[in-house]
Amino acid sequence: MSTPRSVYRQIAAELAAQADAEAAANHPQLARSHAELGLVYLAFETAPMSNPHVEAAWKAVEAARQSLTYGTAIGAQADTARARLHLALVELDDAQRTP
Repeated sequence: MSTPRSVYRQIAAELAAQADAEAAANHPQLARSHAELGLVYLAFETAPMSNPHVEAAWKAVEAARQSLTYGTAIGAQADTARARLHLALVELDDAQRTP
């Protein structure tokens, strides 16, 4: 993956704005889904792009974002959880390499 790091912050900021809009419209599940997905995008700022779990996490967040585009919080929550799991595995991989 060769996405510039600043793109993740931009996507997270867009998701934060959407989360605020959904909260204002009294759609708490969609607001939460947008917010949680934004937090996952921020994790890509420091993720080692060469790790295969990062690629799996990327695919999951893109699926979640697609779900939210069509207003489906449940699908987005499942994909966001998958992405978080893959990013946690990345952290474990990094911890095992650190003496």
